[in-house]
Amino acid sequence: MSLPIALQLYTVRESLTADLEGTLKELANIGYKNVEVAGTYGKTASEFAKLLSDHGLTAMGMHSGLPTLVGDELAKTLQDAKDLGASYIACSFKSDFTHEDYVTHSAELAEAADKAASMGVTICYHNHSFEFIKDDQGRRGMDTIYDSTVGSMLQAELDIYWVQHGKDEPIAWMMKLAGRLPLLHVKDMEDGEARGFAEVGTGTVDIKAAVEYAPKVGVKYLIIEQDSNWKGSPLESAKLSFDNLTAILAG
Repeated sequence: MSLPIALQLYTVRESLTADLEGTLKELANIGYKNVEVAGTYGKTASEFAKLLSDHGLTAMGMHSGLPTLVGDELAKTLQDAKDLGASYIACSFKSDFTHEDYVTHSAELAEAADKAASMGVTICYHNHSFEFIKDDQGRRGMDTIYDSTVGSMLQAELDIYWVQHGKDEPIAWMMKLAGRLPLLHVKDMEDGEARGFAEVGTGTVDIKAAVEYAPKVGVKYLIIEQDSNWKGSPLESAKLSFDNLTAILAG
């Protein structure tokens, strides 16, 4: 399998804040060629893209909040994506959404995705685990988001850690989202009651199975992310996850 590996830069946000260029250089030394951007650390999108390029890195995508994808803000966000060279924008909702909120904002996101497509940018929804909680009528936000929108417009960035955290099955969701799942967040979960974040290949998420299914359902990028709970430094965790995922891909 030859799917490219990317790193969600939120993983190393502390390192980037302390030493932006040094951290980018280290990521390239680890072997990363692609990154997913979460903030540009005081730089414009164009300036950040140049910094990445100077270190042999490419922004394949970026994260952006819902307010930046509706109304007058959408045009600026899409321009930022173009300036970064990012083909994908991922967005998440809030944990306190009602069923009506999911319906309303999923429609807004799908409308933004339709406009973004004309600029060659794909908008994806990034899940956490709260979308798997049933409301008092047995409805789940995760179902509403995808059942109420058209796959050719709103696509998915499925986070397999959060699917498992939400007590659902990552592979089942990969299959359900086949054809509208270009991005897969590859995250692992430590064993034990806390279910904390873990370096890829060291926890309880079946990373090997997810990686095997990925090309079958249309995944274009495998994106490593570890929000916290690093065993050493964030950079050390990013290296261990990269090495382990590379080994899994090699079979």
